[in-house]
Amino acid sequence: MSGGESLLAVGKILRPHGIRGALVVEPLTDWPDRFSAGNKLLLEKAEGNYVEVTVESGGPHKGRYLVALDGVEDREGAEALKGLFLMIRAEDASPLAEDEFWAHELVGMEVVQEGGEKLGEVAEVLLRNAQDLLVVEALDGSEFSIPFVKEFIAEVDVENRSIKVTLMEGMAP
Repeated sequence: MSGGESLLAVGKILRPHGIRGALVVEPLTDWPDRFSAGNKLLLEKAEGNYVEVTVESGGPHKGRYLVALDGVEDREGAEALKGLFLMIRAEDASPLAEDEFWAHELVGMEVVQEGGEKLGEVAEVLLRNAQDLLVVEALDGSEFSIPFVKEFIAEVDVENRSIKVTLMEGMAP
């Protein structure tokens, strides 16, 4: 399969676990059942080149997931997948609730203080257990983080690619 269609990353393979081909996966999804036995995922072998894989088994392990994929039989095979992403087709994604956003949608959005002052652009979204963080590249090139919570995020305008924020003094450079 080629990468012509819209895909979403649901996990990143961090490293092998043990000698039988298990993988430690950093979940990039709020729906960890994607790593359940029998599910089909797309493995990004190279940029734009994906192969479908079947989850043999999967479950939580120390804040991450241990996943076994069909055809990955040993540590050497698992080591070859280190750093690769597990993806799904966008049309297979679960629908979002109101005021929920895909992390990839937020990257590149302009960040503006409620009064209109431009602060920078979202460079990255860090998905954390307690709360997600927007990493913003400021106009001067420095970076700062904003917790993605209602206290600081006044409005997300996907159509106009902007995020209005209300920050406490000292949060932005």
